[in-house]
Amino acid sequence: MPYSDFERSLLRHYFSVVDGPEHADVYLVRNLPEEVAATLNGVYSRSSKSMRDQFLERLRQGLEAQGKKLESLPLPGAVVDTLSAVMADKSGQFLKTYAIDHGHNSLREGSVVHLAIEKVSQLVTRFIQRERRCSFEESSTRYIAFTAESHWRDPDVMAAGGDVAADYEAVLRDTFALYTRATEVLLQHLQRVRPLQAGEKEAPWLRTLKAEAFDAARYLLTPAIQTKWGMVVDARTLADVVTELRSHPLAEFRLVGERMQQEAEKALPTLLKHAKPNPFAQSLQQALPQLCEELGAAVVPVHRGPSEGHTQLLCWDRELDDRLLASLLYEHSQQPFAALQNGVRSLPDGERQRVMGNLMAARGPHDAWPLALEGAAPFEFETVLDFGAYRDIGRHRKGFQQQQQLTTVHGFAVPPLLHEAGLAADYIAVMEQTAERQQRIAKRFPHAAAYVTPFGFLQRVRIVFDPRQVAYFIELRSGPEGHFSYRKVALDMLAQVRRVSPLFAQWIRAKEGTAFLGRLDSEMTADERRQRRMQAAGDA
Repeated sequence: MPYSDFERSLLRHYFSVVDGPEHADVYLVRNLPEEVAATLNGVYSRSSKSMRDQFLERLRQGLEAQGKKLESLPLPGAVVDTLSAVMADKSGQFLKTYAIDHGHNSLREGSVVHLAIEKVSQLVTRFIQRERRCSFEESSTRYIAFTAESHWRDPDVMAAGGDVAADYEAVLRDTFALYTRATEVLLQHLQRVRPLQAGEKEAPWLRTLKAEAFDAARYLLTPAIQTKWGMVVDARTLADVVTELRSHPLAEFRLVGERMQQEAEKALPTLLKHAKPNPFAQSLQQALPQLCEELGAAVVPVHRGPSEGHTQLLCWDRELDDRLLASLLYEHSQQPFAALQNGVRSLPDGERQRVMGNLMAARGPHDAWPLALEGAAPFEFETVLDFGAYRDIGRHRKGFQQQQQLTTVHGFAVPPLLHEAGLAADYIAVMEQTAERQQRIAKRFPHAAAYVTPFGFLQRVRIVFDPRQVAYFIELRSGPEGHFSYRKVALDMLAQVRRVSPLFAQWIRAKEGTAFLGRLDSEMTADERRQRRMQAAGDA
């Protein structure tokens, strides 16, 4: 629906672009109170609307609650503050001299922008969101249904035409057709096996069932599907991200990098000037695949059909329990760390357990693990899991994660709910046909083939977390409201930690056991919590 002249004038003040392009709609969020900007960023996960539309809707609702109309608002002033303009010009000169010419990179970290990135593929989204130094909020595949029109078609594949373009289109067509049918069939199945109970509210019950259906159906989505997200980032980090994108072999990545730079420069006219394609990064994109070929590391046996993921512990601190106890004591002692570790090591096992129990006894259900538990060597895991689950695990950026290129050679996961609803045979047939098509595309376009690798296909990932982050990850992702696939990864990690560090593992509060409609309890109380927060805000 087109904007009115009034809405257009209002939006121009708060967003750098009002009418965005069909793809890679990137715009600066500006002049908003920080809490309002954070709210708009947060609603991405459960709404299909753009940030501009969310802004107008929430503003209109707030005014109508006060008996007013949107059009009654005075438009924001457009008077240029002369003093601010002069200060901005002087700041630009200073930053060019010291941040750009002299390379004082820390100066760039003091300038932060809020960008909205919409109508971009899941593939470029996952690439950008590897960055650990900024904050993201993204549309959820659990709460939002997608449309067939929202797929990115790689221009190089489309320009090649012939069989390769036909395979690309066929994957998008067949996987999305089954995705659309599966969401309906799975929801109907869940309504039959778990009908609304007496005393339950229909809205949260239906939300839970839809989320469970989407969790299984999304295995048919491809990384070509478009999404949207918000990004809060400092200038130094943004310059690095833009450079990576503009150095990438895929056209969409370069386009998104250019758009991000173009919009961010409206707020940071100086600090992003040096963000350009990097010859070294471009050379590695060519040299590393060639080296893999030479070493025989590029080819693995192709697994056809369904497969199961697994998690392996590669490396850990052999003295973890002793080092963690010594690390907890360190800030409250004057002894060297080695002496503290020796003292802890000399304690009988029962005594160490008693000491750790006393220290952890007061930890509440929402208390973070002590910072000192980062004071040991990290755990290093290698996991083979479906890409759908990795999208969630990849958000744990406090650590190191390394994902291999998306492929179909490791086989694919079959969500249990598809078996229960009688859809497994159709799903397996589509995924096997997709694997053949994807592998044909990959022979000519190895990077672009990732766009047509559905979320259900298994990928190999390296995860390096310090002990504190391992505990946090297991506690969070083992929850019954979580996705069944990353729950398995979290519980597999716990089993590995228990094997090598039983004292530490004893205090990790995992949620073990099976889970069916695990979100139901939280959704049932969500509306009441929301009402209480709104009432409190209104009272304030």
